[in-house]
Amino acid sequence: MDRLVQHLRSRGGVARTRGLLEAGIGERELGRAVSAGHVERVRTGIYALPAADPVVVRCAATNSRLTCISAAGHYGLWTLRQPDDVHVLRPDGTFSSERAVVHRKTWVPGEPDGWIASKADVLLHALRCLPELEALVLVESAFGQGFSMDFLRDRLPGRRNAAARRILDLVDIGAESLLETLARTQLRRAGFHVEPQVAIRGVGSMDLLVEGCVDVETDGKEHEAPRRRHKDYRRDNTAQSLGFAVARFGYADIVHRPESMVRQVAAIVEARLALGGLPDLDAL
Repeated sequence: MDRLVQHLRSRGGVARTRGLLEAGIGERELGRAVSAGHVERVRTGIYALPAADPVVVRCAATNSRLTCISAAGHYGLWTLRQPDDVHVLRPDGTFSSERAVVHRKTWVPGEPDGWIASKADVLLHALRCLPELEALVLVESAFGQGFSMDFLRDRLPGRRNAAARRILDLVDIGAESLLETLARTQLRRAGFHVEPQVAIRGVGSMDLLVEGCVDVETDGKEHEAPRRRHKDYRRDNTAQSLGFAVARFGYADIVHRPESMVRQVAAIVEARLALGGLPDLDAL
């Protein structure tokens, strides 16, 4: 019984009879587990744990796979929000839910008997489906994991995919969080020269160096811890002693008030440039 439950957990809570039999779990053991309520028979040939995600169970029952933003968490990809609708890959285009976004095209097959689309399909669906910035943070996190942007670009030919290719043009190296990706994109669109992850001796790596003189830090929840705050204070003091201005912005500033963030950075840059004597990056 424990072996059956563990196997189902390793498969996302759902498995086909064939896979269970191949794992050495017999039909008699399956029958006992169902009778005891430890496992449910979803339909002929499919078994699931009672606590299994109902969306995954629905995918198994309809021979579908989670994809796009609905599968991002499976691959550790960044997302700006939880989706209102479930995104599924089903080549025949049918899925019995009014809240489903159905993707039909597949480029790279997923794991046999799995309920999650391949990472390539997840990224390509996101590029063709999601709003620009939502797709950007998701894809840039995959780039940080080592996924090839050229691989994606090669599979997005023609005018129909021009918008998706433009998102790939925004991807840059070194982003450590979706906040950094968003802030960098917004500031560049405002006309600023922005360098990501600039290493300065004594300071460390600056999230975004704007116009060579303003260190813009994008602070997630981890910066709220007292120990981290004290480290940030010391770091900011060192940066300022070297001639940099420092600006810190949190999640709400970057995600919900980007225009205000850009205006504040513009004012700080203007004030710092007016002082003259900019830091010599080659000497630092």
